[in-house]
Amino acid sequence: MKPEDDPFYGDDMMRALQAARDGEVAGFRNRPGAVVHGRVTSSDDPDAFGWDDLRAAMRREGIVQIRGATPEVILKAEHELAGFAPKQHFWDVFLADADRVRAACGQIVAGGLPDGITRHPDEEIDATVLHEMQGFLTEHGIAPFSKPALSGALIPARPVILRSADGAIAATGYAALVHNEHSWLAGMAFVGLIAVDPAARGLGLGKMADAIANLIAVDELGAAGAVEFVAADNAASRAVLRACGLEQVPDRMVVNFSASDIRITR
Repeated sequence: MKPEDDPFYGDDMMRALQAARDGEVAGFRNRPGAVVHGRVTSSDDPDAFGWDDLRAAMRREGIVQIRGATPEVILKAEHELAGFAPKQHFWDVFLADADRVRAACGQIVAGGLPDGITRHPDEEIDATVLHEMQGFLTEHGIAPFSKPALSGALIPARPVILRSADGAIAATGYAALVHNEHSWLAGMAFVGLIAVDPAARGLGLGKMADAIANLIAVDELGAAGAVEFVAADNAASRAVLRACGLEQVPDRMVVNFSASDIRITR
């Protein structure tokens, strides 16, 4: 099999996670408490999803995610998952409705790409390009999704790829509908996989890729808005999200409960 024909990318653990997430999609589309797709088994309402199933996922993979957890839910998760003595990895939740996305991101995109930077045409993003994107994300510390998930073959989704003058990937982004009708985030698109080549930093490409992805979310995928997750110490990314119109949601966190001290993605 050619590398570009392999739907999965990375080491054995990452490939197994990608395969498992793709396999969950059909069962999670309409399941209360389930996030349809992510990097690990994720729930945005663990009581509805079932703590027994979250514990089963912990036994299988050593990691689960609770998305948008309140302090009360985090405390309950600590109790329910205590037998695994998990480490906790946190990200803050940022949201914007479609009007805010269009107002802020539309202005950014209207400013145009910097000289020498081009956007890879959507219709030309094939398996070879997605393989390149997976490698780029991995190189920059971001756990990639499978090619079917990136392409929109599994879930409504669109990748964003910006290229430098020499043809190399300079920045990426992604938008996808991963929250079902039962979710507190129903109708909102996940935006993420924002990465910038260090050689292209200082050009505003992170903000541009994020703005394009957010506009894709509301104008192409039909989302009511966008949600993004960012670590508390990632000042640069937090500034990008605010520039794109997103605001932090108080008392809501994304929490990975993991057997490892290592975050699987930044």
